[in-house]
Amino acid sequence: MKATSALACLLATVSFANAADWSRFRGPNGTGVAETTGLPATVGDTDTLWKIELGKGWSSPVLWKEAVVVTAETQPGKRAIVAINAKTGKELWRHEEPFVEHKKHEFNSFASSSPFIDAERIYVNWSTGNTIQALALDHSGKALWHNDHVADYIHEHGTGVSAVVADGVMIVRAEFDTEKGGKDLTTEPGQKEWKSGIYGLDAKTGKQVWKLDLPNCLNTYSTPLVRDLPAGKHEFVCADTASGVFGIDTKTGKMNWQYNPGYKQRSLGSPALHNDVLFCTFGSGGGGKETAAIDLKAAKPTQLYDLGKGLPYVPSPLVVGDYMYLLGDGGILKCVEFKTGNPVYEERLNGSKGSSKFFSSPVAGDGKIYCGSQMGDVIVVKAGPKFEQLSASKLDSPINASFAIGDGRIYVRTEKMLYCAGSKAGPVP
Repeated sequence: MKATSALACLLATVSFANAADWSRFRGPNGTGVAETTGLPATVGDTDTLWKIELGKGWSSPVLWKEAVVVTAETQPGKRAIVAINAKTGKELWRHEEPFVEHKKHEFNSFASSSPFIDAERIYVNWSTGNTIQALALDHSGKALWHNDHVADYIHEHGTGVSAVVADGVMIVRAEFDTEKGGKDLTTEPGQKEWKSGIYGLDAKTGKQVWKLDLPNCLNTYSTPLVRDLPAGKHEFVCADTASGVFGIDTKTGKMNWQYNPGYKQRSLGSPALHNDVLFCTFGSGGGGKETAAIDLKAAKPTQLYDLGKGLPYVPSPLVVGDYMYLLGDGGILKCVEFKTGNPVYEERLNGSKGSSKFFSSPVAGDGKIYCGSQMGDVIVVKAGPKFEQLSASKLDSPINASFAIGDGRIYVRTEKMLYCAGSKAGPVP
């Protein structure tokens, strides 16, 4: 399974936003969009190529060559990173770790953070007790490094931010609300109050290379994106309640810019970035309530438009061509023009029992949009300015994870299982 040195060098030169790549949460730079054809119009038992039982977890599957990689709870106090053969559904290897259970939301799990994969390593960050951990494995599942205490963390609903690596730096988020921590704020008399921050770790060693201190805020769950800058530079793009939306230099950890009109809500869904226009939502209580639609090409980040209602809270926005799709937690799919925010349509997705709850972020490929519900439905909608629901199929259990897409195949993780549906002949990235 290990790449040769020549192949590794070649793969290392490929951009993390390569169209054939699904090696992180929501695929190419978190867009949720795959450049592929031959994807199925339905995802059900008749379209399933294989399925395998997993432990509980809400992390999304990621792909690297012949492997699908997920995290899962395996038994009380233990969880694992599991690699599965993408063609056959047979387990290749697993790396199991102990953890200390902590407070979390009933809809969360202890395996909610998705892995990130590059040519050298597989990266994961997750929580144990009041600590954020990070680790890296090689492509055969062997541990390369382990950072047992990246940061302190105060739990309100548990954790869920997924790993992201750029320019040899792994970004790890630890933003939390001290007011929700109560007695958990200190473990010994005189201990300093815990402070929110974002950390940059050396991807080769796991050692901290920078830290960005941030104001404490409502716990943050959105996974960062990576933005290309002039002269081959890059920045991590993040959002949280207290700091708004901001860009961080990948190598130094310094904040390049910030847009913060005074957001009051929590950041759950990850941002959408297309042609240097950034869109994200903030919300609470099952609904999105605030938006950022920012032109990053301007000398100073400028708000382009504001969408005041019909916003998602948990699902991330999806941009396909000229249109943005916003899947509300209650099952309303809203389509707008991405450049202007002008409305195109607003329609309800119809699953096996009518309206439903949606926490999974939609993904797209081959002119189709794929949505997963808490009822276990996979609903497929035609991409474009006219609403057309192509199918609705019922799987075994709730879907919180976002799907992964390979060439001609789609990978769906439910509460209990991992499904592969689509073309028998199509290779995976």
